[in-house]
Amino acid sequence: MLMFMRGKTLQSKARVVLVLNAMFSVADSLCSVFVGVYLWINSLDLHVVCGHYLAVYAVTPVVFLLAGWYAQARDRVHVFRIGLALHALYYGTLLVLRERSAEYAVPLGALLGVTWGFFYAGANTFNYDVTEPGERDYFFGWLHAVSGIAHLVGPLISAVVIRFAPNGQRGYLLVFALAVLLYLASIALSVRVPPDRTRRPYRIWRALFPRRDQRDWQYLMLASATLAGTFNIFHFLLALLMFVRTGSEISVGGFAAFQALAGIVVAYLVGQFITPDTRRMSMLASVILLLTAGLLISMRLSVFTLILFGFLRSVSMPLFTIPHSSVRFDVIDRCAEDPSQRIEYLCAWEIPLALGRILMMTALILLSGSLGEIGLRITLFLLCAIRIATYVLVTRTTPLRQS
Repeated sequence: MLMFMRGKTLQSKARVVLVLNAMFSVADSLCSVFVGVYLWINSLDLHVVCGHYLAVYAVTPVVFLLAGWYAQARDRVHVFRIGLALHALYYGTLLVLRERSAEYAVPLGALLGVTWGFFYAGANTFNYDVTEPGERDYFFGWLHAVSGIAHLVGPLISAVVIRFAPNGQRGYLLVFALAVLLYLASIALSVRVPPDRTRRPYRIWRALFPRRDQRDWQYLMLASATLAGTFNIFHFLLALLMFVRTGSEISVGGFAAFQALAGIVVAYLVGQFITPDTRRMSMLASVILLLTAGLLISMRLSVFTLILFGFLRSVSMPLFTIPHSSVRFDVIDRCAEDPSQRIEYLCAWEIPLALGRILMMTALILLSGSLGEIGLRITLFLLCAIRIATYVLVTRTTPLRQS
């Protein structure tokens, strides 16, 4: 039931989009946390895993821009479905390559980058289209809670399947096959989303290079480059470090589920209680928690500090991401000369985000290669500390200055 406190409800279109996000999150949670582990098992080389994700981050923004053009020229639903189909192709390729996947880590990363570019161009457009100013914190609260539930259940199921399969390789293959089926089911469900075949011009330059009259968007574009850790790097790196420390997929699945549980509770509360006036306070609390986590992990890298770090990060993430997402969409409302331009701003925002990911992944490769574990700890701390810059930039936007 999508009705809770303060009489808030979600519109029918928002519910369909929420269900699609939920199905994607289940499929993603089954596999994504274990892909890095799978590549490491078959290579025993951290740089192979890092090279895979570096390829993802390099390809994603280019494809995102192309997918945005296609959504404007054709239909956003096509972009979303292509993203889902490519997810199925990616995990299907892992099924075919099996133990040789590590040999093709970079090409697989490029394929996943294409996949992300299409999928998130479609998904972000859906999320924008089904929300209105004043309702977005509530929607994003639900979105994070639903995603959190999927990431609570998915890793546990995957860990059990891998652990009790006749052998580890077969367990991974079963999990990848299940994800393929879920992505195909999501494609079928996407027929519930109404098409939007109106052809529109694609004016990306205004969003990519905002003028002085778009100062708020300038701040958000700069802030995007500082969000590298929150968007995916922590996700795969923490799972891999836990596996290296314990050698157990069960511990990885339990660790991921523990983080998801913490995130679910906080995401629900933030979505229910946050208002435009309390966004700044929520984001400041997030910065303090994440910086504390970074200081802890910089002192010692152990199973205990990983668990504590994962907890603090999981609590911190919805405190920051939910109000930040709402502010970003509110600023797009003000900057876009026409509502149809929303996808151009959504695509442009991905470019500095990708540059930040590439920079931080390069730092991770260099620091871990030259300093070993100390380099990993330094990288984790930097990923946390840079959130201070994100906070400073985002809070200079008009929606937060006026709160």
